[in-house]
Amino acid sequence: MFWHEGPLAVLDLEATGVDTRDARIIEVGLYLFEADGSSKTLVDRLIDPGVALPTEVSDLTGIRPEDLATSGGDPSAILVETRAAIAVLVDEGTPIVIYNAPYDWSLLTAELARHHVGDLPTVPPAILVDPLVLDRHVDRYRKGSRTLESVAAHYGVVIDGAHRAAADAAATVAVAREIPARYPEVRMSGADVVALQIESHGAWKKSFNEYLARVGASRLPITEKWPTG
Repeated sequence: MFWHEGPLAVLDLEATGVDTRDARIIEVGLYLFEADGSSKTLVDRLIDPGVALPTEVSDLTGIRPEDLATSGGDPSAILVETRAAIAVLVDEGTPIVIYNAPYDWSLLTAELARHHVGDLPTVPPAILVDPLVLDRHVDRYRKGSRTLESVAAHYGVVIDGAHRAAADAAATVAVAREIPARYPEVRMSGADVVALQIESHGAWKKSFNEYLARVGASRLPITEKWPTG
């Protein structure tokens, strides 16, 4: 069986910022989507991060400080719950889809370490699928944005409520299934798709950094590895 033909889990996090070293998770969404389209919620929780929620994050997500104060759970408890659910998925061989995995996987790793509640499984045996990496691989020269919203639109996927975990997760898994439907070269086993993404991300990073140097861009080169940031 190819990686996209069976159940797919999806992980999506909302956070206080973009720097995984100091951002705090404010929402965890982990869902299981069956091949027939049915889904089950594994974790869907707000977290009270214990730090101020930036206004721009509230504007983007619709999550307000009062939501976190009244409905946000304890970070340690929710992180333990999330880590345990991920461990079960890995043991069962279920691929976990994450859009821009170096951000979410690294953020979750940092938060687990911050609260001293264990580590994530290594990749592999964890099978992570990153539609951003796969989209770059199969359509390298397409111009324009590669945000989830833009890539979803490219594949005809509608996002109902962007920048909240449940909506982003549903769109992410739909994009993940659409890419191999269009591009046979990414129809492969879970282990092989992990290896492909590691190699493809490395090639993209090298090419992008060469472009930055060639045009004299002021931004720093990309240094992240996939999927560990």
